[in-house]
Amino acid sequence: MARKMTTLSAKDRKALAHKYALPDALLSPAPPTRDHVRGKAQGRGAEPAGIETRKFYPDFPIGRFEDQPRLIWVAPELFLHEPQTAKPFRFVRANGETIAPGRMFTDGGSIPRVLWSIPNFSPWTYGPAFLIHDWLFDLHHCGQDTRSFEAVRDIMLEGPRTLMETGVCKMNRLVFDLIYAGIDSLVARAIWDRPGCTLPAQD
Repeated sequence: MARKMTTLSAKDRKALAHKYALPDALLSPAPPTRDHVRGKAQGRGAEPAGIETRKFYPDFPIGRFEDQPRLIWVAPELFLHEPQTAKPFRFVRANGETIAPGRMFTDGGSIPRVLWSIPNFSPWTYGPAFLIHDWLFDLHHCGQDTRSFEAVRDIMLEGPRTLMETGVCKMNRLVFDLIYAGIDSLVARAIWDRPGCTLPAQD
């Protein structure tokens, strides 16, 4: 899944630094090994704006993940997703829609360290679902997708349910609810509303 680090172009380093508010020195060809502060904050759950019925685990359809993401190490806890040409990683939703991430920067799921001790709850346990979520956020920021925050949130939640129901990840409804709270939080909405396209150059 992961590959060795790559040398980024100046344009890609600028996009990555903007997305995660990182110093340029951290993105040099030989980045330091010290930990850095993760750029995406995690907040408590909040009721979405407007009137909406709260959804629950069985409400999210089961799709399927196809092929493998290809991640290249960039800096501590940061990766560049480089899709494979022949068999690109993708998520096929229950309605038949296919979502295939292109080149993008990702740090996995924005799970606070204090919660990493919960079994099956870390930034990469549900990595495929988080990649889809990050991709759709990036497309939104670049004006390349018209889905609403709620639609992207729901697509994200189809991911962990799919991974749980197909046996890839252990069934854990508490973790599912924690993921729901995080991606539906005020902090997540603030990130959604933050301006600036941070996609690297697409080959």
